[in-house]
Amino acid sequence: MPQGDLSEKDFENPLDILAYQYDIVCNGIELSSGAIRNHKPELMYKLFLIAGYDKNQVDEKFSGMINALSYGAPPHGGIAPGIDRIVMLLANEKNIREVTMFPMNQNAQDLMMNAPSEVNPDQLKELNLALKTKK
Repeated sequence: MPQGDLSEKDFENPLDILAYQYDIVCNGIELSSGAIRNHKPELMYKLFLIAGYDKNQVDEKFSGMINALSYGAPPHGGIAPGIDRIVMLLANEKNIREVTMFPMNQNAQDLMMNAPSEVNPDQLKELNLALKTKK
């Protein structure tokens, strides 16, 4: 959620807009991060447009959030403690993979995150990548 009066924001320069965000860091390692979430649908559409999503895409990809906020869900925020990062520090491990709670299975799938999943062609184009298919 952007800080301050939204009517005074210069959305032409989005990198100059400050948000309500916070982090907890220990010895240079981020342990938690959080923010006050954007809770105004009209603002969400404007900000997603800056990121390259039109109204239809936002309605399709983020329908749960848009619907809830359209019905008057209150402002909300949160913080996500990185328990796995804390455990990594306590265990004196250098790699988070050594302590991760949901490692990938033998097929390199993360079943909790439904990954890997299909990649949108626009995402591939943005990264200058192409899928190589077998003939």
